[in-house]
Amino acid sequence: MTHLFDQGFWKSTIFYRQSVLYYWLLSAWYRSFTWYAAVNPAIPHGGMLDEHKSDIYPLLPAEFLPLTRKYIHDGQHLAFLEAHGFEFPVVIKPDIGLKGIGVDICDDVADLERYLEGKDNCAFIIQSYIDRAKEFSILYYRNLNGSKGISSFIEKKYPVVVGDGQRSLHQLIDGHNHSYLDKNKAKEAHRDRVPTPGEKIVIHRIGNYARGSTFISLQHEADEALLQGIDVCMQDVRDIDFCRLDVKAENMEALKQGKYTIIEVNGGKSEPLHIYDKNTGIFETFGIVHKHWMIYKGIVDYHLAKGYRLMSTAEGVRALRNIKRIVKNKDK
Repeated sequence: MTHLFDQGFWKSTIFYRQSVLYYWLLSAWYRSFTWYAAVNPAIPHGGMLDEHKSDIYPLLPAEFLPLTRKYIHDGQHLAFLEAHGFEFPVVIKPDIGLKGIGVDICDDVADLERYLEGKDNCAFIIQSYIDRAKEFSILYYRNLNGSKGISSFIEKKYPVVVGDGQRSLHQLIDGHNHSYLDKNKAKEAHRDRVPTPGEKIVIHRIGNYARGSTFISLQHEADEALLQGIDVCMQDVRDIDFCRLDVKAENMEALKQGKYTIIEVNGGKSEPLHIYDKNTGIFETFGIVHKHWMIYKGIVDYHLAKGYRLMSTAEGVRALRNIKRIVKNKDK
């Protein structure tokens, strides 16, 4: 119920409802229910539905990625980690993902085995954990007239509590004001104690709004230097023309110099995350979402003009059903 009083809940609702409207209008315009897939021909379904992360990571330059491998859980996870040179901590996530569902950081063998329990034969992505000071998200696009840009740029702030010398860590977690923070899970992950005054404790290190992180708009920093920094990677990537890159870098200057590591990439389903900044108004959000879909349409037009063949409606329905199954089973 607390979600109803969270501005991010209503902005997410606006994005979803407005996007559904654009989907139906553009389906009529293109006379196809799968028009969205043309935005990124290199990714199945354009990265909108049912794409496998293990198919996308190899499309990016390896020097911008952490150590990343697909793992099908067969009980041999320790041998797998050793064979591929992994060291803890590691990041693990489903090979087919949606909105950060199932993403976790495992600090040791016990964490990994708890994560994998009851998930035999399921496919996962395992990555080395990148420990850098900043995490950013950049929504990058290239459109039909050869121009390119960054339509959304944010910094992700992990949930933090600060000790006052009196309250215990679990009491501080209970008092955290983010509506989506899973406080029970956070308390399970942290031994209770009384932090010293001024001591900062990061509750978790997963930059997802639905897990309690805060998104800070950096639209004023989305300049030519940032675009050039992202293009250091993207100039060698073909037919991924609308994507959100989640990256880690030491600071803004390093990011603009092309010194960063991509920890996640999303295609067509990417959101303009700066709408979740508390200073972005509800009515402003409508305009941002409209611009988002007009950029998307321009890229679809470009690839259709080049001869891209849309998939059948039946293929789109199968992908949608699979995503619904994943969401339904996300806590199992």
